[in-house]
Amino acid sequence: MNRTSRWFALAGAAAMVLAAQVGIQLAGAAPAAAVSGIEKVTSPLSPIDSQPTHTARAECPVGKWVTGGGGWAFSVAAADSAKVTLVQLRPDHRTDGTRDSFVVTGSETTASMTGDWWVQAYAICASPSGLSGYGLVATHNSPTSSPVKVEARAACATGKRALGGGARIVSPGRDVALQVARASATGDIFRATAHEDANGYSGNWTLDAYAVCVNQPAGYQVVTTASTQSDSEAEKIAFARCPAGKRVHGAGAAITDTAPGGVSLQVVYPSNALDEVEAFAVENTPVSQDWDFIVAQAICAS
Repeated sequence: MNRTSRWFALAGAAAMVLAAQVGIQLAGAAPAAAVSGIEKVTSPLSPIDSQPTHTARAECPVGKWVTGGGGWAFSVAAADSAKVTLVQLRPDHRTDGTRDSFVVTGSETTASMTGDWWVQAYAICASPSGLSGYGLVATHNSPTSSPVKVEARAACATGKRALGGGARIVSPGRDVALQVARASATGDIFRATAHEDANGYSGNWTLDAYAVCVNQPAGYQVVTTASTQSDSEAEKIAFARCPAGKRVHGAGAAITDTAPGGVSLQVVYPSNALDEVEAFAVENTPVSQDWDFIVAQAICAS
């Protein structure tokens, strides 16, 4: 069974437990009006070759602002299916008159990989008129070479909520991978975690977190769903679906905090209909320990 077939087999299993998803409807002050003009934009594929990193950018239509997005790293050969990882999922809000976008970078996880691979980016965009209080919050850590795991968080101002967000590993080499890029349960923070592989990394690297913050829109809800796989499987998939009448405005995914190095996120995919988010994670190198479940996250609003 090749990489694509395995992914769809896992997808079928995960779809049967969507009813178990966790949704949190926030209470509090009267929400703003519904976000208008929401749409998904898909980038062209990056070059399909054997370079150590690839980047793709999905650009919003002229005049629209980015609210969130996702990305996909994919190896062409089944033998290389676990050897690529996401290292950047970044909303890029522009104030210089150029277009907003969502930027995705993938990286090989081993120098022994010689096969072709690619990444693709997905931007979720909306009309500015519906994005009351909009602002992009970015947190930048200092470079480090000592911890095996680094966490970062981008916090929205009091009363605001993250519609989406992202994470970026700076100078990861092939030895650091993204494990968490998701909002908190209440949506006030967007969290990121990256982990060195089992062999460690001698160079300096850092982790940035991003949150697209707005005044709470109508129907705001953070939906988080765990994978059916929760043991030592080599691949895990999870789906998070918005309730009827709501659409995905931002996407996230996470591997549990107990996961070791050598497991990472490959896919954070908002569906074309913007009704669900899919997350996919793999062991980049064989891991003997149980690394528990992963989660997909859909940040939903009316």
